[in-house]
Amino acid sequence: MRLIQSIILPAFHRKLALFLLFLCTVSAGAQSPKETRVGASLSLEVEKDLNRFFSLTGEEEVRLLDNNTGFDRTVTSLGIDYALFDRRIKIGTYYAFLYLYNNDYFFEPRHRYYFNLSYKETVGSWILSWRGRVQGTYRDENRGEYKINPKYVMKNKCEVAYLIFGSPWKPRLSCDFYTNLNDPVRGCELTRFRFEGGATWRLNRTDYLDFFLRLDEYLAGDEPRVASVGVAYKIKL
Repeated sequence: MRLIQSIILPAFHRKLALFLLFLCTVSAGAQSPKETRVGASLSLEVEKDLNRFFSLTGEEEVRLLDNNTGFDRTVTSLGIDYALFDRRIKIGTYYAFLYLYNNDYFFEPRHRYYFNLSYKETVGSWILSWRGRVQGTYRDENRGEYKINPKYVMKNKCEVAYLIFGSPWKPRLSCDFYTNLNDPVRGCELTRFRFEGGATWRLNRTDYLDFFLRLDEYLAGDEPRVASVGVAYKIKL
């Protein structure tokens, strides 16, 4: 276990430091003339423990865009996780079906597969976590022209949460780093940040409500940034 911690924790600390450094630049970036679109996310997630090691997770999400008047996408996902070392480490594999409104103004189905590796450490009332994900997305060439298909992306997510003693609320702050893996022009390039701040409200032993504000900032191309508000209902069985 000490060997695993010696490998994972330094990487987590580096990404956490990068995350905090980037937070200092968000306000400056928000003043740029880049277009900002407004959206929303509504989701339902159900997690079922099969035994002390394996669990199943299913989620349905709907996203709206353009001041919440336009359909962006639905995402239906199902996956299985394997936990070890008192659930500090999780390994999972997932499939997601996406139905979205693409840049060519067509409704398009997409298939996505991804592999997760996550680590969580509790320090007093603080919960520090890291999640690495490699995903591949298969897009419909009949609905759009794509130079990269399937598209492979690596994501690293760093999160800090705080447990308030005697309170059902758990505030959190996180950042995702998106890196393209098979772009023939740019190669492996950091292309996107996702900042998220929110809080989870524990309703009872199994049900939770999660509220968040999210900002997607694209570093490459002329993609507009997207600011979203979200609500997720989570059930842990």
